Amino acid sequence: MPFKELYNLGYSQNFDVTGRQEITENLNLTANPAANSGLLSGTVTSGGSGLAGATVKVFDINDNPVEHTNTGGNGQFTIASLPVGSYKVTAVKNGYLLPLTTPITIQNNKTTTVTIDLTPDPEINLNVVYGIIRTAVGETPLENAVVSLYNNTQPDPTLIISATTNDRGQYIFGLIPAGEYFVTAAKLGYYTGQTALIELGTKEFVTSDISLIADSASNTGTVSGFIKDQSTGLPIANAGVALYSVSGTVESVIATTRTNVSGKYLFTNVNPGTYLVKSTKQEEIA
Repeated sequence: MPFKELYNLGYSQNFDVTGRQEITENLNLTANPAANSGLLSGTVTSGGSGLAGATVKVFDINDNPVEHTNTGGNGQFTIASLPVGSYKVTAVKNGYLLPLTTPITIQNNKTTTVTIDLTPDPEINLNVVYGIIRTAVGETPLENAVVSLYNNTQPDPTLIISATTNDRGQYIFGLIPAGEYFVTAAKLGYYTGQTALIELGTKEFVTSDISLIADSASNTGTVSGFIKDQSTGLPIANAGVALYSVSGTVESVIATTRTNVSGKYLFTNVNPGTYLVKSTKQEEIA
């Protein structure tokens, strides 16, 4: 007839009896959690064979982790003293895909048995390229830089994938077959950067950082608009337009242009600063 231990073994402190003392030793026993628990055992397999070294993970019904163990040489495992209740269990091993969890129920003083079958990962031998895009001066991470991975095919390299960096300047490309590659990074206000060639073999994790140099010429704006007759609202063609740089009370002409037939003008490559635009139209007297 089977028995179960309802309480953990309690004990008192050492005491001496030297004569006719009346000794009292009371013990408060703590409940044995295993008294209302069961056993989970089973096998992790792949293609009908047991898998040694797989990790078996038990979750509660809300997917909170509860316990884990590793399988032995024949793929078998045992997890003792799981409290009575409902759980989910799964297993994983490097080189295999993570399966869905299997619902299980643990009953008091009983063994629940489960078999978990793993599927080999067909992409396990593919490679990963990752890194950080920074400024060349100050090494500040660049967010939203466009990073592209190219296969160095000849005569024209082949674009494999593009992504943008996160707020830490980070990117990562996975599932890359063996071959010769390079990475480029681009962001407005910077010259495009490129890595040296990267030789990828089997299951490599390669770091490839890029530092971008600021392009001062690209850090410019444009100024455009229409020149019209105030009374009629009609565009004024061939009007003279001047762009002034303003410093305090000093106004200095830095560029001039003329409007087209629609009255539109455009100034480009305008450096950061304070400006104003003036326009008029002159006509030769006959």
